[in-house]
Parts: sequence; C-alpha cells; structure tokens
Amino acid sequence: MDTKERLLEEYKQLGFKVLFGAEGFCWPQESLEKIYPMVKPDEKRFLNSGSFMGPASYLYKLVTVSEIDDEDDDQLYYTNIFLNEATRKELNIGLDKSSVIFQNLNGVFADIELRFSDTTGYLYNTKTNTKPIVAHGNGPIKTQFNSLTNYLDFTWTPTQGCQHCEENTIDLSKPELFPIIQISIFLDQATPFLDVFFERFSELTYPKNRIHLTIYVAAKAEKQRGQVEAFNNTHGHEYRTATWLDKDEAPDTGSAYDRAFAHCLAIENCQFMLVLDSTVQLTSTNTIEHLVRMNRSMIAPMVTRRGKLWSNFWGALSKDGYYDRSDDYVQIVEGEKRGIWNVPFIRDVYLISRPTIRKMVDTKLAGSNEVDMRIAQNAREKNIFMTVDNQHHYGYLIYPEKYTTEHKHNDLWEIFDNPLDWEEQYVHPDYLEMVASNVTMKDFEQPCPDVFYIPLVSEKFSRQLIDEMETFGEWSDGSNNDPRLEGGYENVPTRDIHMRQVGWEEHWLHFLVKYVHPIQKILFKGYEDKPWARMNFVVRYRPTEQPSLREHHDASSYSVNIALNEHGTDYEGGGTRFIRYDCSVTGLKVGWASIFPGRVTHLHEGLTTTKGTRYIFVTFVNP
Repeated sequence: MDTKERLLEEYKQLGFKVLFGAEGFCWPQESLEKIYPMVKPDEKRFLNSGSFMGPASYLYKLVTVSEIDDEDDDQLYYTNIFLNEATRKELNIGLDKSSVIFQNLNGVFADIELRFSDTTGYLYNTKTNTKPIVAHGNGPIKTQFNSLTNYLDFTWTPTQGCQHCEENTIDLSKPELFPIIQISIFLDQATPFLDVFFERFSELTYPKNRIHLTIYVAAKAEKQRGQVEAFNNTHGHEYRTATWLDKDEAPDTGSAYDRAFAHCLAIENCQFMLVLDSTVQLTSTNTIEHLVRMNRSMIAPMVTRRGKLWSNFWGALSKDGYYDRSDDYVQIVEGEKRGIWNVPFIRDVYLISRPTIRKMVDTKLAGSNEVDMRIAQNAREKNIFMTVDNQHHYGYLIYPEKYTTEHKHNDLWEIFDNPLDWEEQYVHPDYLEMVASNVTMKDFEQPCPDVFYIPLVSEKFSRQLIDEMETFGEWSDGSNNDPRLEGGYENVPTRDIHMRQVGWEEHWLHFLVKYVHPIQKILFKGYEDKPWARMNFVVRYRPTEQPSLREHHDASSYSVNIALNEHGTDYEGGGTRFIRYDCSVTGLKVGWASIFPGRVTHLHEGLTTTKGTRYIFVTFVNP
C-alpha cells in the first residue's frame, strides 16, 4: 500500500533482521501466551506467520531451524522459534507490534480507518497512529478483506474512480476477435414479462454466430414453455447452436447448471459462459460485449429491482453465510461509487471464464436447494474472485415471487408487483404527454361537447384484455336479468364481462387512481375526488348478438369508454351518439378512451355494429 522505498526505510528503522507481523490472538496453542514477551498498551503481542520479511540468508536459516512436515502447522513452527530466546536473538527476530509495516486485520477492524490520497486508498491504524504498508486478511475475515481491497493499492479513489477497470481487457475492435461464448438461460420459476425478456435478449448485439445457447425450463415454469419455444423457433437458428437442457438430463436446477457448465467445457473454443436468469431484463444491448471485454473470472453486471435496493450481489456475509449489508452497499447500488467490486456473492446474471468453470465443476450442484448459494460458496472456498460491475446501467430485475400462471395473460395482473414494467407495456405511449404540467383542457381533442379523446392504454393491453375475456368466456346474455348485480336487474343490458368476474377489479381501480385521476383533474377542474367504480366491464357488440344499445344515461359522475379493437379492420359501424348534441363518436383508435359526464347532459346510445365484433372497455366512475 506504499512504495518499496518506504517499506525498506521502515524495516530499517525497526532494527530487526527478521520481522513478523503481530496480532492480538495467541494460536494455535493458547498455553504459550504466558511465555510471550510483554508489550505496551495498544501494541500487538503475538506472532502471526502470514507476513514476514528479512534478508534471504536469514530467512533460509529461519525455515531450516528444524524439520517440518507438510501437515505440520507453520504458525506453531515460527512461534516456537520466536519463543526460543536464543534463536530469537541469533536471528534477530522481532514483531511489528505497532503495525508500522504489517497490518493483520482479524479482530481489529474497529481500529482501522480507510483513508484516501489523490491516487490510492490506504489503511490508518488509529490505535498506534501508523500507516501500514502491507495488509493481511488473516483468520476468518477473507470476505471482509476482499471487500477492503476494493479501495487499496490503486484500485479506486473518490477523485479518480475505478483505476483497475481497464486492466487486462480483451480487444473487441474487430468481429473476429470476439470469443466464442455460451449463454445459458435458466427459467427456474414462472416469470413476469417473459416475452419482453426474450425480445430484449434477441436485441443484444454480441454476434449470435459466436454464441452457443442453452435453455432450461424448470417444472415450476412449465406453463411458460410455449413462450420459450416461440423464441427458439423464431431466433434459435441465428445462434451457433441452440440446445435444450431437457428434464431427463436435468431434473432440477442444480443438474441444469452442472449440464450447462459441462456443455461449455465440451466445446473446445468456448471461452466464457453467461449465466442468465429469466428474471433479468437486460436493457443495454452491449452488455455481453462489455462483460467479455472486462475479462474477469466471474463478473456480474449490477442489476436491481426497480426503485429498490434489492440487487444481484451481496456486499457482505452474516456469520451464518447469508446476506449482510456492507458499508458501501447502498453507495454502489445507487451509483455514488462506480467500478468493479470484489463481493462474496453474485447471482442471476454473470459471466464466468472457462478456467474458472474448470476449477468449479468438481463440486456438483444436482439436488441443491440453493444453487446460487452453493456456487458462491464454492467460489469463495477456491479463492475465485466474484465481482460486480456498476460502471453502466445494464438492466434490472423483475419481481417474480407472487406471479401466477392461472390466466391467459398473467402480466396484466402485475400492476402492483412490477408497476414500471406494467406501465411500459400497457399504458399508451402518448399518455405521459397528456398529463404534463403545462397541459390544459384545451389540449384535448373534443369530438363532441365535453367528450374528450385520451390516449390511455396500449394496443398490447387492448389485445390481451380481449383475449382474456374470450378465454374466460362467461359473457352475460344481454337480458335485463343479471345475477351479478345486487338487485339482479340491469336496466340497459349489454353482452359483457365484469372485471370482478376475472379477479381484476382491484387492479383496474388502482389504474383509475394512478392514471385516470390526473386526467380527471385537468378535464374537470375543481373535481378532486379520487375515482372509484363498481361497474368496470368489457362489452362485446356483434350483428348476430347485440349490435347496438338504446338511449341511456350512465350511472356515473363521468364515464370512460376505451376502444379495444380496430374500426374498419375488426368491425364496421359502431360508435356513440350523444343525443343532446346530435354528435357521434366513431372510429375511436385502439387504446384511446372517450371520457364524458355520465348524468344529465350526456344522454347517449350505442350505434349499430354492422360487421365483425367490436369490443369496448367501460367504466362508470364515481356513481
């Protein structure tokens, strides 16, 4: 942690020929404590054999004082030599009791401060007021020591940032320089927005002809196999190879990892393997190039759950080997510190080099209940450095824990657990422009008096909601008798399905508050009540069923009617005529809503659908 000149100068000042580091623990034989020379307060009394120095001739004498077998304890060997006063004087052996040169860290983290110069981080011992030159992660503190090295020896400083990130990188300036790699996708559990995962995966820019692809679908995700097969049918041929890890070969996730590692090693020129869990949404298209170029043993691009501190790495471990928060965890996750960080645990997405795979494959994962934990433990035990890279934004993690596959389009139910993904997929792309701070009522198109056009939901939402309704299939019969209503009678009946029938009413009510309420406050200034609705339903109009709807007032303060399919393509005719104004709304674009007052002024009728099937989503707000 300093220059060789200072090292030699401090060594000379201490006046010993053979200098050992010192610590506060007497081991491996505590009974020897009484023989050790006494020291001053705040000095360390006991020899630690992990770090020592001296002239070669003296060190040769030191290691040949007596015979020592391979299985013997070197700590005890050097301790006995030091405690032998004659030998100690003959070889002029001393201890660095104040940590002038050697800082043994076990048990003294409270005494140590991490400080920075302009060029490097260093340690300062507040008990002895020394600036050690060599740090030794002795005893059971390897994990903490590895974390500390993120800041030592010209690795990272607040002024210069990451100083080692560009060391030993791979040249990817030409296509032929890109290493052959394997990407192993693990669908270990049912995963929200899997179609988006594969869409983004297909857009990654690492040359597909340099990629061997393996795919594993666990039993818990079997209902999503069709989506995986659809991706494979469309894009599988673009890769060097595409291999399914079938249940016969990989009956569990651990077995799938074993097979994936073996598959890479069986390919002579497979230089790296990317582990990619289906919960990872990679939004940076050059993520793989970046990881390969960094050329590390194990490197994970940092991804987090959106708006959360939950990430794909741990900064520290608890005593029982599970998660603990390191002092710098939040700063790394929030990007206050950027670089490549040595950490004790990574998961979900990481690149692992071929030599590293070779070191790790002797530990089998088949049958393991915590595969990620076992892989990380294996790496730590073999002194393989796991690193996490937060130099750039690479993507994020989906929240999958509450996801179910009981519906046709289960992502529609994710508005609570994955709200940003839900918004990106299901809210109209023009919606946010309409709720900007400078927007007024005059900015909205009014095809009829106090009838407003609003871009509200996406075409994907509209298509999937129709599909969900048709899959459910329990359309009302269009008569006045309606057992779904409290009184059992519907004055103006339609062929429809209520949202509470499919378990989606709570989700839509949340949508009303989050997305419709801001619109309401612009259109109906002064009306601040948050929207609520009991009647939320999809209506189906067909010439052979119910083609139109008679004149009526809606039981609402205002109504929201959303077009779910395309006029002129899916159906002809249809629309809404407002009687008082003799004005009609027709041909509403998919995902757009017409919003209008429900009572008194806006008596209206549903115009005849003459061909095809017309679907609309209707909400009576604040009845």
